[in-house]
Amino acid sequence: MDAVFEAAPSVGPRKHRGTGLTVAPENQERLNMEHFFNAESVAVVGVSSSPTNLGRAIVFNLMEFQYQGVIYLVGPKGGVLAGHRIYRDVLELPEPVDLAAVLVPAQVVPEVLRQCGQRGIRRVIVESAGFRELGEERLSLEQQIQEILDRYQMRMIGPNCIGVIHRKNGLAVPFMPMRAEAPLGRVALVSQSGGVGATMINLCAAENVGFGKFASIGNKFNVNENDLLEYLTSDPETEVIFCYLEGIAQGRRLIEIAARSSKPFVVHKSNWGGAGAVIALSHSASLSSDDKVVEAAFRQCGITRVFEQDDAMNAVKGFLLPPMRGRRLAVISRSGGHAVMAADAAEEFGFELPPFPDELIQMISRRARAGVIRFHNPLDMGDIFDLELYRSLAEQTLTRADIDAVLFIYNYWGLFDTEESRRLIRSLGELMATHGKPVVVCVFSTVGETTVSRRSMTFPIWTDPREALRALALNRDRRDGPPMVFARERPSGIDVPRAKQFVEATGEGLLPADVLAGVLEAYGIPLVPWRMVRGLEALLEASREMGFPVVLKTAETHVVHKTDAGGVVMNLSGVSQLERAYRSLERFGPAVLLQKQVEPGLEWLVGGRQDDQFGPVVVTGLGGIHVEVFRETAIRVAPFDREDARGLLEECRGSALMQGVRGRPPLDQEAMADLVSRVSWILNDFPEIRELDLNPVFIRQNGCEAVDWRAVKKGRQPSTSSEKRP
Repeated sequence: MDAVFEAAPSVGPRKHRGTGLTVAPENQERLNMEHFFNAESVAVVGVSSSPTNLGRAIVFNLMEFQYQGVIYLVGPKGGVLAGHRIYRDVLELPEPVDLAAVLVPAQVVPEVLRQCGQRGIRRVIVESAGFRELGEERLSLEQQIQEILDRYQMRMIGPNCIGVIHRKNGLAVPFMPMRAEAPLGRVALVSQSGGVGATMINLCAAENVGFGKFASIGNKFNVNENDLLEYLTSDPETEVIFCYLEGIAQGRRLIEIAARSSKPFVVHKSNWGGAGAVIALSHSASLSSDDKVVEAAFRQCGITRVFEQDDAMNAVKGFLLPPMRGRRLAVISRSGGHAVMAADAAEEFGFELPPFPDELIQMISRRARAGVIRFHNPLDMGDIFDLELYRSLAEQTLTRADIDAVLFIYNYWGLFDTEESRRLIRSLGELMATHGKPVVVCVFSTVGETTVSRRSMTFPIWTDPREALRALALNRDRRDGPPMVFARERPSGIDVPRAKQFVEATGEGLLPADVLAGVLEAYGIPLVPWRMVRGLEALLEASREMGFPVVLKTAETHVVHKTDAGGVVMNLSGVSQLERAYRSLERFGPAVLLQKQVEPGLEWLVGGRQDDQFGPVVVTGLGGIHVEVFRETAIRVAPFDREDARGLLEECRGSALMQGVRGRPPLDQEAMADLVSRVSWILNDFPEIRELDLNPVFIRQNGCEAVDWRAVKKGRQPSTSSEKRP
């Protein structure tokens, strides 16, 4: 249905869908976003008849995409565009509309929004630039906008964006001219950058990948990526979600949404350089840079992360295939060289290549011409020109229980067998739908024929075996069902009230060693025997109770790196040595920590910090001096249980040392996993503990215990999620 430009006289206000209805809280966010895409009427604000006016592009995009709703035009000069009236301001509109797309100078935006609120418009898209992206002096404009949004209970996408597209109803409000080339499909695109978003739309057109919804979110002043992603996870028109982000608004909420969703999330997170890194006091904080946390959080909740737009499109194509339920792959190729390339890629991406059954090989061999093909997997079919046999072979292969997917590589040159080849390729898509297994089709032909073939198919086509198998591997490795991202129950024996007393008894800064030890012990974390003392007499009494040998450390909180400062003395086997050690440490202050010198074990690091986007994160890896040498750690967003802690430890290459090497017995991984899980709960329960570091923890055959510990306390931070932590 063509777009309708409404210039009729005023009529009575039209009832909005959803107005006056009682909405369940869990459905409110969906309705909030629904009106941005399913608006039955739209006002384009900032239009003039000038050929250079950007608002004109919005109008013509609505025509190009065949918007099915009612369109109003608004511009201060009035006039006519393409024979249709331009109202001078929003208040002149004859009725309220569902959505306003605003493209006016930044300083005018507050007044336009005020008029929208007065006219009953509750959804606006501000495409204008010129706000905080140009400097803090523009914040006053944003403050005005926030007051207006609050007053009229409005939701706003933008500013500094190119708006939304909904292919089904033709709503398309970008201010750049666009063509409706990409087909209607099951992919949703959300982009912080308008330019990147437009490029993804062009890639969809080039790859014949259909998309249904697109949203450019710009500065994310009011509506952010999570609002839209929450909506899209329950949108029946969407099956695969792509998102481009330069910054993350609420990381914890993002991974909660992705984990709950049954739909694949492909996220291109850029702006990952280290320029924003902050100086941290503890090893674990410095080892968990912002992008490492992003990478770990995405992996934890099942988000597929990409770093290039071509990789993004490749991943999206892979997720449009049926799910691959195993690793067993059959490769059928019309080219021997491409079969070899496919074999390399299959090994690279972890596929298994089961042999073809004898009866199938015998059937093929009877049809071969010169007898030069190799009957292996990959199967080189270059000696066979019967296209019906190709189809039959693909079908028989898909019916096998020991095959989970087929890679079909087909060469043709569009000269003599064009229609037959297209029919063959189309039949592969039909077989894929029938059997519910992925058929990854890789086509080699002329440029023109490849384009025509791709656009005539309803499923993804590849032109490179390696990229095809990379996409299939992403499909295969995606989790089955949403994972439990965060543990809901604490380990047994944790005394939160007792730990809280210790934390609240101190101010900000480095926690005293005895205070932190009290917290750790309240959470059931084993420590080497210790005593905090002041003065030589108290020290000697404590040593008699503990017994030698001992270690003496300064306990003054102004000494951060005690070993580097000479604040640790080891191997003290008697009173005289202990006295001399104490005299050497008095220069730091009277407080000292006496510890039993214990048998060493494998040195391990366990710690974490409060991340601004994702909340509490745990870092673990080889400890002691290995921390700075290898800098090899694993990260997970907290809290989590022992099973997840076990998986986290296994991510570290150093965990091989726990298995027992070169005749050494295995170490107690279960005790270590329990300790790591308990640390995750400390960071979850006490956001004011901004950094925590146990380094080293000694791991032995039976048990483990922390030898050194430190933490930094700051004021309680605001929650990083819309939901309370468990």
